[in-house]
Amino acid sequence: MFAITTSSQQSASQPNHAPVIQGGIETLEQAHLFLEQLEDRHYTYLATPIVASSVGQHFRHWLDLFHALANSTSTIDYNQRRRGHLVETSRAAALAEIEYLIQWLTQCSASLQKSVTVLVETSLQETQVCSLSSTWERELSFATLHAQHHFAMAKVVAHLLHVETDAAFGLAPATASFIRGQ
Repeated sequence: MFAITTSSQQSASQPNHAPVIQGGIETLEQAHLFLEQLEDRHYTYLATPIVASSVGQHFRHWLDLFHALANSTSTIDYNQRRRGHLVETSRAAALAEIEYLIQWLTQCSASLQKSVTVLVETSLQETQVCSLSSTWERELSFATLHAQHHFAMAKVVAHLLHVETDAAFGLAPATASFIRGQ
């Protein structure tokens, strides 16, 4: 059974954030709750060949996207990755980063419609960096949905380790809406 709430069931004490910011906060809170359920050894477990990366490597990747947003002014560079960073092997470091990002989003004063330039590589054959036009809101939405994709992969690893997770962990928001409508 899925425990997916409707907007009318949300706590009245929740601050009234823009939907994309609230979605980002909810995603970060989901990640924090998931990591609280894991042991340190689960965080670095490689479930190859089923899943090629550890939970820690998946978390580092999507956290990099949020950091690209948090550290941006007018340019978001998704090519700046922290491969091999402590956050890949330390659950405590990941929890601390998530707490920092929740605080950052809670206090975020960025204009949602602010124009930004996004730098992203697009070719496997050679280094080709594309410069794309976007908005800060669109990129926060991307980071949030991309994190959900990595949550689904982390959930597979947790399942292989017999760790129970929340049924909604790793679901896309549109999937949760579909389930609520059933």
